[in-house]
Amino acid sequence: MRLDNGDYLQVAVWPGKSDPAAEVLNVQVRHLSGDKWATTARIALYRAKDGSYTQLPDRPPTPPPKTSDNTTGQSGSPQEVV
Repeated sequence: MRLDNGDYLQVAVWPGKSDPAAEVLNVQVRHLSGDKWATTARIALYRAKDGSYTQLPDRPPTPPPKTSDNTTGQSGSPQEVV
Protein backbone atom coordinates (compact mmCIF):
# COMPACT_ATOMS: atom_id res chain seq x y z
CA MET A 1 0.00 0.00 0.00
CA ARG A 2 1.37 3.42 -0.90
CA LEU A 3 1.41 5.91 2.00
CA ASP A 4 0.69 9.64 1.64
CA ASN A 5 4.42 10.51 1.81
CA GLY A 6 5.29 8.10 -1.03
CA ASP A 7 6.64 5.29 1.16
CA TYR A 8 5.26 1.77 0.88
CA LEU A 9 3.69 -0.27 3.67
CA GLN A 10 4.19 -3.98 3.03
CA VAL A 11 2.47 -6.77 4.95
CA ALA A 12 3.23 -10.47 4.43
CA VAL A 13 1.72 -13.49 6.18
CA TRP A 14 2.92 -17.06 5.74
CA PRO A 15 2.63 -20.37 7.62
CA GLY A 16 5.14 -21.21 10.33
CA LYS A 17 8.02 -23.53 9.40
CA SER A 18 7.80 -25.93 12.32
CA ASP A 19 4.02 -25.58 12.83
CA PRO A 20 1.96 -24.88 9.68
CA ALA A 21 -1.02 -23.98 11.92
CA ALA A 22 1.00 -20.98 13.16
CA GLU A 23 1.65 -17.80 11.15
CA VAL A 24 4.51 -15.38 10.67
CA LEU A 25 3.49 -11.76 10.05
CA ASN A 26 6.02 -9.34 8.59
CA VAL A 27 5.26 -5.61 8.34
CA GLN A 28 7.71 -3.09 6.91
CA VAL A 29 7.87 0.46 5.59
CA ARG A 30 10.06 1.07 2.53
CA HIS A 31 11.34 4.49 1.45
CA LEU A 32 12.90 5.54 -1.85
CA SER A 33 16.29 7.11 -1.08
CA GLY A 34 17.93 8.37 -4.26
CA ASP A 35 17.47 5.49 -6.71
CA LYS A 36 17.31 2.68 -4.10
CA TRP A 37 14.56 1.46 -1.79
CA ALA A 38 15.49 1.16 1.88
CA THR A 39 13.56 -0.42 4.75
CA THR A 40 12.95 2.28 7.35
CA ALA A 41 10.85 0.22 9.79
CA ARG A 42 10.17 -3.47 10.23
CA ILE A 43 8.48 -5.80 12.68
CA ALA A 44 8.01 -9.55 12.49
CA LEU A 45 5.53 -11.40 14.68
CA TYR A 46 4.88 -15.09 15.27
CA ARG A 47 1.28 -16.09 15.98
CA ALA A 48 1.08 -19.52 17.56
CA LYS A 49 -1.93 -21.73 16.90
CA ASP A 50 -3.21 -20.86 20.40
CA GLY A 51 -3.47 -17.20 19.31
CA SER A 52 -0.51 -15.87 21.31
CA TYR A 53 1.91 -13.46 19.61
CA THR A 54 5.68 -13.17 19.97
CA GLN A 55 7.89 -10.56 18.37
CA LEU A 56 10.67 -12.19 16.34
CA PRO A 57 14.22 -10.85 16.63
CA ASP A 58 15.50 -8.50 13.94
CA ARG A 59 17.63 -10.09 11.25
CA PRO A 60 20.25 -8.15 9.33
CA PRO A 61 19.45 -7.59 5.65
CA THR A 62 20.68 -10.28 3.29
CA PRO A 63 23.61 -9.02 1.19
CA PRO A 64 23.23 -9.26 -2.59
CA PRO A 65 24.77 -12.37 -4.14
CA LYS A 66 28.29 -12.06 -5.49
CA THR A 67 28.90 -12.68 -9.16
CA SER A 68 31.37 -15.34 -10.22
CA ASP A 69 33.87 -15.19 -13.08
CA ASN A 70 33.90 -18.70 -14.53
CA THR A 71 37.19 -18.18 -16.38
CA THR A 72 39.28 -17.19 -13.34
CA GLY A 73 37.20 -18.70 -10.53
CA GLN A 74 37.22 -15.37 -8.73
CA SER A 75 34.08 -13.99 -7.20
CA GLY A 76 33.06 -10.40 -6.71
CA SER A 77 31.90 -7.53 -8.85
CA PRO A 78 33.22 -7.35 -12.40
CA GLN A 79 35.77 -4.57 -12.88
CA GLU A 80 36.15 -2.38 -15.91
CA VAL A 81 39.55 -2.39 -17.60
CA VAL A 82 40.63 1.03 -18.87
